[in-house]
This record gives sequence, structure tokens and C-alpha cells, in this order.
Amino acid sequence: MYDVSRLRPKTSGRFSSLMDMYERNYMLARVLIPDLRDMEGGVFRSVVPGCMTLELSDIAHARYTSTFNLTYRFGSELRFAREPDLMLRLYHDARTCEVMSGLLSSRIHEDRRVRDLADGYRLNRFVGKWLSYCGRQGHSFKDCVAEPADLKPASSPSLV
Repeated sequence: MYDVSRLRPKTSGRFSSLMDMYERNYMLARVLIPDLRDMEGGVFRSVVPGCMTLELSDIAHARYTSTFNLTYRFGSELRFAREPDLMLRLYHDARTCEVMSGLLSSRIHEDRRVRDLADGYRLNRFVGKWLSYCGRQGHSFKDCVAEPADLKPASSPSLV
């Protein structure tokens, strides 16, 4: 007898778990940013006492997607850094959310390679945990008012 289970691509289980993760990330992002489709331009900040400020910026909408940056902001108004600095895309029709690129704690900016499941899994797993953490802290962008976009961060991403 011929065993067809051995012919299944080795990535099939990872792909389905990645899609599940995209769906969970979408739900977490929509709870955190319920009015995303109505938000445009500027910078939105979620401030929770005793927690770091969460910043939403660079919002762009297309017919079925919304793309934006989400980050913590460290430092003062004159010298600050952003980390993690992630570009996320929500697919409203498919109800999924994925990381497009980001600066993680290694201080290396990573562009997500679309065909690399391991890379997609690692970055999106981080986003899921981070969005969940932000929600538990009480962050929300509901009823936030846009502020003018700030100047670019200092030349060095570290806060020397």
C-alpha cells in the first residue's frame, strides 16, 4: 500500500497555524483600535498611567486593508526612540492581520519575507503576544484624537 501522508508538504501544519495566528492578531488589533477605518493622518497615543505610551501612526487605507505603525515611544520630546516599531496590515475582508516589517529588540529592522513561513510565524507570534499585553494593560485607541506627526527620532535609536 502506498502512504500518501508522506507526500504532504512539511509546511502545511505551519501554514494553518500561521493563518490562525493572523486571525487572532486581527481580533486583538480590532479590540485595541476599534475605529481604525475612521482614523487618518497624524499620531494617536494611548496613555495608561504607570505604562509606556503606545503610539499609532502612518495610517493608510485601501479598499480592503489598513496599514499602520504601532510602537512604544521611549524618551523625551527632544530625544526619543521607538521600539518595537512594527508596520502592521489588517485585511478587513479576510479578517486577518500580519506584520509587514519591524524593528525588534535586536535593533535590526526586518522586512518580512512573504514566502518565509518561519519568519512570518516568529514576527506574528510576537505581535500577538504584544497586542494581548497592551490590551491587558488597558491600552485603547477608542475615541483618540490625532496629534500632529512628530519629528523623526534622534539619529541613533538608542537613548544614550
